Amino acid sequence: MKKLLFCVLALLASVTASAQDMMWGLTGGLNVSTFNGSDFSSKAGFNIGLKAEYNIADPFFVEGSVLLSQKGAKYEILNEKMKMDLWYLHVPMNFGYKFDINDLIAVAPKVGIFLGCGLWGSDDNDNNPFTDYSKGEFEYLGMKDFNRFDFGFGFGVNGYVAKHLELSTGYEISMVKAYNNDTKPRNWYLSLAFMF
Repeated sequence: MKKLLFCVLALLASVTASAQDMMWGLTGGLNVSTFNGSDFSSKAGFNIGLKAEYNIADPFFVEGSVLLSQKGAKYEILNEKMKMDLWYLHVPMNFGYKFDINDLIAVAPKVGIFLGCGLWGSDDNDNNPFTDYSKGEFEYLGMKDFNRFDFGFGFGVNGYVAKHLELSTGYEISMVKAYNNDTKPRNWYLSLAFMF
């Protein structure tokens, strides 16, 4: 975690010198997350945090965010329908190409990676999936505590209005198993940011 934080701070510090090419903003929005596999279905959550965007050379840019992100899934166990909330420190970084439609509107497809660190979680029975799924009622089912580390790839598109209002949507595919090989997180997001 210290290395991740150091890398993010180093990246931000390296581009701060070109302040005219940098924009900062507040962002928040909707998550619709699940795990791959037939045992899970989607649930809604949210994300909120800070975002930075740096123009490398027009029209190319990089963007990064530091978000508190609520993910998870719905599932059924012992004929009981349940849902779990997993809270992450979520750090996506994307590379994009901006197309100007006119003086006020632009769109930008983007691709990138993300890192995540599980902070806390809960389910309908007051269990924390990061710490409680390898004991008690779940032990005989062979369940394991959820992995706190997350890493994967994402793709999406940004829409800009007057350079300060930004609407983003995208899909993120984790490469790290949540607790076994069949449960890798997936997340679709829709976010609104005000950049200044």
